[in-house]
Amino acid sequence: MNKKILSNKSVLLIATMLSTMMLATSSMASLVPATAFAQVDTPDVEALSTQVSPDSTSEEDTSDNQGDDSNLIVNPTVQTAVDADANVNVDTHVITDEDNCEEASDEVDQTNAQAADQQAPSDSNPTVQTAEQVGLNFNVDTDVILVEGCNTPNDEVDQTNAQAVDQGAPSPAYQRADIHGLNFDTENDVFEPVL
Repeated sequence: MNKKILSNKSVLLIATMLSTMMLATSSMASLVPATAFAQVDTPDVEALSTQVSPDSTSEEDTSDNQGDDSNLIVNPTVQTAVDADANVNVDTHVITDEDNCEEASDEVDQTNAQAADQQAPSDSNPTVQTAEQVGLNFNVDTDVILVEGCNTPNDEVDQTNAQAVDQGAPSPAYQRADIHGLNFDTENDVFEPVL
């Protein structure tokens, strides 16, 4: 009975977290402001460059556009990085034999490594750089010991979210980085020696 309830809670929690991550990343495009800049006496102007790299670690504007004098040019360099990673682990052990007590001890290593490097050239104007990183580590361990002679299970859980954003741009620039890391670990050991 508890096993079914725990499973339903786990599924609900995972679904809620993944929905939240998808909602956060889908709203990124609406956060980029559009601005018009008048430009005079500049024969070489960089064009609009949008790069979306959910798994990329580096973004650099490389586009080129020729414009004549007295043009009104809407010419931002826009760089958006979105990265959402999740590690989910569920371990359940039912021990009915004293010789199998060690099976209830688990080693879990969950790591999310996320990096965004957004660099705009010195002659771009204006620059918009946004980065969104969401990392989730989720571990549930349930051990049911139904036999005499077993010690408490020795579980080793290592959960890491290594997240970094490097944004470089000349003035004027709009820069925003949102980094969210969540580690969830629950262990439930039940000792009911009936065998």
